[in-house]
Amino acid sequence: MKFLNGDGVRLQPLQFFLLNADDSWLPARLQEFFCNRRSRIGESLRLLLIALFGATGTLARYGLQGLVQIKMASTFPYGTLLINLTGCFFLGLIGQLTLNRMLVPPEWRMAIAVGFFGGYTTFSSFGWETAKMLEAGEWLRASTYVLASVILGLLLSAAGIRLSSRF
Repeated sequence: MKFLNGDGVRLQPLQFFLLNADDSWLPARLQEFFCNRRSRIGESLRLLLIALFGATGTLARYGLQGLVQIKMASTFPYGTLLINLTGCFFLGLIGQLTLNRMLVPPEWRMAIAVGFFGGYTTFSSFGWETAKMLEAGEWLRASTYVLASVILGLLLSAAGIRLSSRF
């Protein structure tokens, strides 16, 4: 099977699928943010940036979360709460700034949003996506997303916990 772009240039399978992924489910501004098809750098470099930023976000989460838990000396997950809330705030701030006010190439926006904040917290993505739906007046869609994420997330967490006890 040959993987060709619109100009007839042969692509690697991963490149082809990344460039031709169906992003129609995303609101228009998120499509622009995440799925800019006019890449100035290769897909391999884009993936490397995401991986490097993801590792950085993961290490930031690990360090800050652990430090907060030790300082608070509590069983309540203050560290996780701080990570999730700061992740929501900073993804909202940085995401909006890089989308509207700063000339940041889409590869770097992807590395920051998907890489760093994906490693730091996925809750920040949930918060930002919901806020963008609300901003667009999509109240029913946003409410459905919130309820499904929270309720199904809790149910699946409980299911995973129960399943793990069988091994």
